[in-house]
Amino acid sequence: MSGQRVSAPAPSRLLEGGDASTLERLAQAGRSEPGLRHLVPFWSALYRVLFAERARLAAAHGAFAWSLQRDRLLAGQPQLSRADLPLAAHALAACVQELARAWQRHDPASSLPAGEDWLARAEQALRDPTLAPGQRRELGFADTLAALSLVPYLEWAAAGIAPTLEGELEAWGRGLCPVCGGLPDLAILAGDPAARHLVCSRCSTPWPYARVGCPFCRDAGQQAYYADGDGTHRLYVCPRCRRYLKTVVAAGERRVDPWAERLLTMGMDLAALEAGYGPGQR
Repeated sequence: MSGQRVSAPAPSRLLEGGDASTLERLAQAGRSEPGLRHLVPFWSALYRVLFAERARLAAAHGAFAWSLQRDRLLAGQPQLSRADLPLAAHALAACVQELARAWQRHDPASSLPAGEDWLARAEQALRDPTLAPGQRRELGFADTLAALSLVPYLEWAAAGIAPTLEGELEAWGRGLCPVCGGLPDLAILAGDPAARHLVCSRCSTPWPYARVGCPFCRDAGQQAYYADGDGTHRLYVCPRCRRYLKTVVAAGERRVDPWAERLLTMGMDLAALEAGYGPGQR
């Protein structure tokens, strides 16, 4: 409503963190929800590898130091570029091997091709703005692991970049992450009245976006949505571009754990895919 004061939380206040709490929440869900009983152990094993690799990066390089690149922001470009990341072939290969071992414990038939250039694969994955492997049925085993191996680098960098963007994103207005250029796989509705923040599928950074409209095709019309039983999750679908976005309704002081929510809402991914909708992709 015109003239109405909007009380939207800052992006940094939307998320809750903690690798141990993420894994514990997933473990509890796996014990109580039959549909997640087999899914949780598989993804939790992968999560542990990624969390450990992020910790290794922080130990090896310290905190990611960053100064706001205002020229990139004003030009509609993400802050982070390939040159800013210390990607190394041996470290990526080691991470991929650990991911493969975790994966193969639950799917022994999967195998990695020999002699792969994992640095080249990771750089190719960096040019793809969507990770969301739960949505990406067309990705093969090696491509999925290459994309996942980037996540610790992007999250480690985002921890240093996101604070420099506080108060700078009012005019961003784009469906791409201002940190790494990824597309969202989640959104958060929070505040009174509710404002919407998108969450990057690659580095998990939240950023403000218009309350109404599709962030993928930028159609400004009202999207249809389907809510779960308790109203805490919604599945928005765009009739124009046939893409979808899972949304968490964060009432009160609730904070959101993107790692847990991605897995706990995979039923929405399946429903959307079966109905002919796809994830955000270029």
